[in-house]
Parts: sequence; structure tokens; C-alpha cells
Amino acid sequence: MKRWALLTIGLYAALVFLLSAPLIFLLAPMNTLRETLTSWAYVNAVCLPVLVLAQLVLLLVPVDVSRERPVPKRKIVVSAIVGGLLMCLLAGLFFFSVCLMIWDEQEADVPWLYWTWLAFTAVSWLGWGLWFYRSYKIADAGAHVTTISHWLLRGSILEMIVAIPSHIISRNRNDCCAPAITFLGIMMGLSVAVLSFGPGVFFLFANRIRHKQIGRTHTEV
Repeated sequence: MKRWALLTIGLYAALVFLLSAPLIFLLAPMNTLRETLTSWAYVNAVCLPVLVLAQLVLLLVPVDVSRERPVPKRKIVVSAIVGGLLMCLLAGLFFFSVCLMIWDEQEADVPWLYWTWLAFTAVSWLGWGLWFYRSYKIADAGAHVTTISHWLLRGSILEMIVAIPSHIISRNRNDCCAPAITFLGIMMGLSVAVLSFGPGVFFLFANRIRHKQIGRTHTEV
């Protein structure tokens, strides 16, 4: 099953890599083609490895479930931490997108707002991590990752609903750095939304292989 997990990760990496190109060209606040291509390369070099690693962690539990093996507690803890971290990133970008819809870049560049953002993201990471960990049930370890995937999809959609209009408003105000932050919110929301389907895709692969093996066994008998 490990090779199917690697295939799922590879498909996810390729999809995010391809989707990032049109997003950069449409939304990045760059003027020249060279700057746009440089921004695209930088985003993939920094963000893509982190997202692929997160996808790998979220597939640790499904691999053990598909092989009908006991799931170690440490994998549950790690998946809860990573799931909480992704929700934390979405929450932080959601917070900044809302702020940039209300204030322009200069008005939002105040210390108290950054401290509020830091506290908000820290509490979000802790809260979601504990929530995901408590969702684990020994009798159904697969439901643990399913719960994380469902909330990641919901969180990414909500984050993009706010990030997209915030990006448009910031661009119309001709803010310098704000469009880059809102663009990152849009890309992160889309990437996490695609990432949330990873465990489901893997389970489809695993079920397909299992059905083939059962059919082959009945044919031989």
C-alpha cells in the first residue's frame, strides 16, 4: 500500500504545481514576466515541500488502516498536530484577509494587530490539534483522518471566500504588500482543499486493490 500512498502524494504535488501557475499569473502583483516566473518558482520551492510533507503525514494512518494493522498512538498525535497546523495557517490568513478588507495596508500595520494575529493563530493551533486528537476512536481509526479532511476542506473554502474579495479590494487600493498576503491566502486555501481529498483518494486505491485481490482469490478457488 505504500506505493499507492506515494502515488497519491505524487498526484497531489503535480496538481498543486500545475494549479499554482495560473494563480500566479492571474493574481500575483507583479509587472514583468520575469518577476512573475520568479514568484512562481519561489512559491513552489517554499510552499510545495511543506504541503507534500503534510499530505504524507495525513496518509500515515490510512496506510495502517488499509493493511489492517493497529495504528500507533504517535501517528494519531502527529496527524492531529499537522491537521491543527494546517487549520492554524488557514485561520491566520483568514484573520489577515478580514483585516485587509476593513483597513488598508498602513492602517493594518500596527503592533497590536500582529500580537492579536499571533495569539489567534496559536490558540487556533492548540484548539484544532486537541479537537482532532479527541476525535480519534480506537474502533475506527480511519474516521480520525476523515474528520481532519472534512474540517480542512470546510476551513479552506471559508478562507478562500474571504481571501478572494480581500485580494480584489487590496488590489483596487493599490496596496504594496497586501495583495501578496491575500494571494498567499487564496493559494493556501486551494492547496489545502486539494490536500483534504488525499486520504479519500488513497482509500479508493486501496479498496480497488482489495477487490481485485478478492476476485483473483475466488477465481483461483
